[in-house]
Amino acid sequence: MVSKYDSTFRRFLATIFSRPMELPTELPGLFTLGETRFEVATWRRMLLASNFSSQCVLEQAWFCKASERKQHEFLVLFFAHWDASVPAIACVVVDRTPKSSLNDSGSSTPITLSSGIASPSALQTAALDSVSTTPCTGINTCKYLTSMYGPYNHLCTLTFPPTSTRPSATQISVLLSVTSAHAPNYNLYHFQCYWYASTIWEAIKQLFPGYIEGTWQGPRCHYYGFKVEKADSVEVVCEQYVNERTRLENEAELQRRAELQRQAELQRQAELQRQAELDRIQQTWKDGVAHGLAQSQALIDRLLAENFQLRSGLSLNAELQRQAELTGTQQQTWTDGLAHGLAQSQSQIHLRQVLKIDH
Repeated sequence: MVSKYDSTFRRFLATIFSRPMELPTELPGLFTLGETRFEVATWRRMLLASNFSSQCVLEQAWFCKASERKQHEFLVLFFAHWDASVPAIACVVVDRTPKSSLNDSGSSTPITLSSGIASPSALQTAALDSVSTTPCTGINTCKYLTSMYGPYNHLCTLTFPPTSTRPSATQISVLLSVTSAHAPNYNLYHFQCYWYASTIWEAIKQLFPGYIEGTWQGPRCHYYGFKVEKADSVEVVCEQYVNERTRLENEAELQRRAELQRQAELQRQAELQRQAELDRIQQTWKDGVAHGLAQSQALIDRLLAENFQLRSGLSLNAELQRQAELTGTQQQTWTDGLAHGLAQSQSQIHLRQVLKIDH
């Protein structure tokens, strides 16, 4: 049976999603158009590979318990979209079940989710810690949970107001992975679904303060009224989370520095190539200028030679003309002198003849 607390949150979700909205940009492991399911380790790798998952913060968490059969306990986490203008919420269901034996194909098949606690004959086996995602669309979320687990009770809610230390989806994925690594085997009396859900719930509260925890609507870690023993691992899981987070931060810092060095090297190589190209262009320009100057000088030399030849030809013609004029003048003078001399000689001869006659 669904509690009144659950009904109140149904109305809250219905209010959010009552208006039409465009489908948000997909983010594998969080915002998808359909239902998905991953093992915790796979989910963590997916989220660590995206820059957006660290911007999707946890707004609310539910602690739920199936009301029938093995009374399986599980968590429901609601993450806000990384884009504040997109009113979308990702619904993530977290739980632990025992893995079944290998089937004929060699793959491992989990038992039905509604039977989250194994029988005493399977006291300890490999655990299947999984994350299921579905688009959060108001009342359909409750239908989705019912289809997975049957009737269930919403026992409690953690709310993270904007002023609180809201964990990101990436941080939650790391917390889930260290919790799974702390107890990789499903143990009926210590590390069952009750332990997994309760340890994660309390670790979230311890690691991310500022939350508001609602009133519990029923006991957890109980099986038909009987308290089920579980290991107390909250402190050590929180410590392991801090260590893993520090390791990831250091690794990210090393990757960031390596990326900066790679970018600097690429920039240096690009600068060398740019300088080499500038040098090549400059040399080409110099060679072109030198070639142009050589061609220009050759042209100037050719024009000067032609000019010299032309001037020499003109000077020779002028000299020849001068010589011709000078020769013509001298010849005319000689001719005139000769004619004058002949005329004088003829006059003297005539005068002598006249004088001879008179005697």
